[in-house]
Amino acid sequence: MKKFIILLISAMMVLSLAACGDKTGKEDNNDNPYADYKVAMISDTVGTDQFILQAKNRLEALAAEYGFHHTIIECSNTDDWQQKSRNACEAGYDLIVGVGWVAAAPLSQLADEFPDVEFGVIDTVAANERIMSINFNTTDGCYVLGVMVATAFPDDTVFGYIGNFQQQSNFEYKYGFMEGVKSVNPDAKFITAYADTYSDTQATYNKAVEVAAALGDNGHFIMGSVANSANAGIYQYALERGETGNKIYTSGLSVDQTTADNPYILTGLTKNTAIAMETIVKDFLEDGKITPGKTTLGVNEDAFCVVGVNFEANYLNAEIMTKEVIDAGKKAAQDLKDGKVELPYVMEDDYKE
Repeated sequence: MKKFIILLISAMMVLSLAACGDKTGKEDNNDNPYADYKVAMISDTVGTDQFILQAKNRLEALAAEYGFHHTIIECSNTDDWQQKSRNACEAGYDLIVGVGWVAAAPLSQLADEFPDVEFGVIDTVAANERIMSINFNTTDGCYVLGVMVATAFPDDTVFGYIGNFQQQSNFEYKYGFMEGVKSVNPDAKFITAYADTYSDTQATYNKAVEVAAALGDNGHFIMGSVANSANAGIYQYALERGETGNKIYTSGLSVDQTTADNPYILTGLTKNTAIAMETIVKDFLEDGKITPGKTTLGVNEDAFCVVGVNFEANYLNAEIMTKEVIDAGKKAAQDLKDGKVELPYVMEDDYKE
């Protein structure tokens, strides 16, 4: 009898585990065509970073809606990306989505090694043609921001810009911003600099000091596209300047960083990674395959957004960001959607300040 009870309990435990399933195992479900799919998201450490959280939250919502298995894999460095991406392939995931520019290199390599795995990347373009790449039309969003800034500072004759490295992605930010400013002030001049970093806030702070000195009394705004976190050097400098009464203003990046604690961050540019994640996953769910190649999302899709135009800011410095300024931004965005303004793709050598 004792042996029978033990066997009975063991059998019940096995049945219970089989019924529960988990995020990484497969289970038979004739009523759900997506039940056997396994989707992994790979990113830097999630924490409170809204850029990553948007993608994570959307994947979780899609998994709940469609009933597929999913997991979130966090990486703390480049080696983590290499090894954990490989581990996900070997674990039998059907779709792996990398969030952030770091994803392009390791997933491009793995796409050749694992032909039965589908891959997508967000906010970058992978070299491997098997991968679905979702990037953002930064030029259009920066154009809208430039229109707002020029409208907010009608007496300024020079405007500042700080990027991370002298590369095409930064040039697209700068080009859009400059074109937006010049649509309002055709005679505007620009002071540009590069921090040569994605993460060093002190380096960015130092560049802000240099650019502000070059602006002198003729300009009061510096746009930064260094990185979500490294832009903090510009924010800190603007705050310090503001406390002395010699004000310099700036804009946020990737997420809405306007705040009453720093009223010198006037607006910003945000990337809606939730839309990008949904685009990849739904494409995959259609037939278990992704559509390879690059898809660009921008202002038209509410994917690369301008704070105060596509949505209300966390904090509005109403003294500078007047109704006239906000309306100018909204009109610029609508003009882009209506085709009244077209910004061609250009390389840096094709366009001079």
